[in-house]
Amino acid sequence: MARTETPAAPRTALLLLAAAVLANGAAGLLYVWSLFILPIERVLTLGRADLGLVSSLALISFTAGVAVLPWVVARAGRAGAAVLAFALIGGGHLAFGLWPSWGVLAVGYGLGFGAGSGLAYGLALSLAAGLPARVRALAIGLAMGAFALSGILLPLVLGGWIAASDPGAAFLRIGVAALGVGLACLLALTLAGTGPAAGTAAPEAPPPPAMDRPFLILSLVFFLICFTGLAVVSQVAAIAADAGIANAGHAATVLTLGYLAGSLLGAPLAERAGERAILLALGGVALAGALAMLAPAKAALFPGAALIGATFGGSGSIMPVLLGLRYGAAHIPRLYGRMIIAYGLAGLVAPGAAGLLYESARGYAPVLALCAACAALSLAAVLMLKGSARPR
Repeated sequence: MARTETPAAPRTALLLLAAAVLANGAAGLLYVWSLFILPIERVLTLGRADLGLVSSLALISFTAGVAVLPWVVARAGRAGAAVLAFALIGGGHLAFGLWPSWGVLAVGYGLGFGAGSGLAYGLALSLAAGLPARVRALAIGLAMGAFALSGILLPLVLGGWIAASDPGAAFLRIGVAALGVGLACLLALTLAGTGPAAGTAAPEAPPPPAMDRPFLILSLVFFLICFTGLAVVSQVAAIAADAGIANAGHAATVLTLGYLAGSLLGAPLAERAGERAILLALGGVALAGALAMLAPAKAALFPGAALIGATFGGSGSIMPVLLGLRYGAAHIPRLYGRMIIAYGLAGLVAPGAAGLLYESARGYAPVLALCAACAALSLAAVLMLKGSARPR
């Protein structure tokens, strides 16, 4: 039987959106990790490579968490998925706070928190994608924007405190706070309800479509844009310093603000423009950003970083909408759970590749040239799409 959707009442829709924003705000704790590198390195006398492995474990686990979210929801429901996600997010921090060691950090934070943040991210997308069509794109934009906004605000708010605190004590407090956010998310889900009256679909939903040629092309575009974004994100302050910019750290701020704008605006723009137009714009803006950062003029670097950030953030907001336009909104969570593997692969490859290219050339021109090539390839891939999904 074809999937049917019962529209959510305004109050219920707001509660589900609130739960999505809370879940993705907590998932944004992923961005706080860089603030802990120096304090943990100092307290545990660990090497940078050891801490880099923890970051890689968290990224792999995040990708896995997003991918398995539909399976978890099918067996435990949305409330059960929220409980598991926040138990892992809070528990991963609490474990290191109580028993500070590299092993607990790798297992509790790298595996536990990483998986929990991925589940929370996937849950947020699932909740937003399940809202009525008239507000779905806006809800996806707000939910993805919460992830980006958390990545901006948390380092600003917590940066000085983390630098001055014992990392174990800081992890304990963050873990307790995360559990509090989890309770608020669970309360919103409980008040919204879990049946068809809350806007959920009938249980006879068909299985998701196979990974056909258009899906693989969309995944390739996602990988190329994420590779470009992650390569620049991992090195942006160093790129600015290498270009002779005095306030190099401001480049990261500009890029992150671009990321937030792309996250908020990408989904509504994708719904209005349609598949081909928005993907051509995405690749074109990424190409313009990379070329601007390559330009000799220092003044071009900040606008270029903002454009790269906008496309990187926009890709995570745009792709779920495009999957809904092409395959149906019912399949967004499961299909995006597959597509997120492209992000994970980019995360594993891009930062290391950028570092190796810099070491070999003693400069960032090859890194930015590679980013420009990836953006150009994404444009070529878009032209291979057939039967482009149309805007609503």
